Amino acid sequence: MRFNREDENYVYGFVGKNIKKYRKIKGLTQDKLAELVNYSPSFIANIESSSTHQTFSLGALWRISSALGVSLEELCYDPNKFGANPQKSKEYVCNYCGNTLDLPMEIIDVFNFIYTVSNNKALYPTFTCPKCGKKLIPKNVIDKM
Repeated sequence: MRFNREDENYVYGFVGKNIKKYRKIKGLTQDKLAELVNYSPSFIANIESSSTHQTFSLGALWRISSALGVSLEELCYDPNKFGANPQKSKEYVCNYCGNTLDLPMEIIDVFNFIYTVSNNKALYPTFTCPKCGKKLIPKNVIDKM
């Protein structure tokens, strides 16, 4: 179901797409996400669907963002809004040496796209610490655990 940008229901369309994108990036099924947030699988399916209209509360959105390890801002990002860019970079941290690194979102988005399109867990975007060579982890995921 498509909504005109002037329609207040427009927001449900792009938020649903973002939820679906981040759910797939995290490697979760709709059923698993529903279990994590204590909602029905059909509720999650309807949120993500482009052919139905499912309203949801800010509390539901917060629970979903926490389960996906992303900010509310990332879920509410409207890619069709000219000039909208919620983040220019994302901070990653090395659990081994404590080094932090800001990676440009353009790089992260390319890796996420490859992973999402391939649906191959071996291609999940990972980054290596330039200081010690260990794996970097997104800082916002660590903060929410």
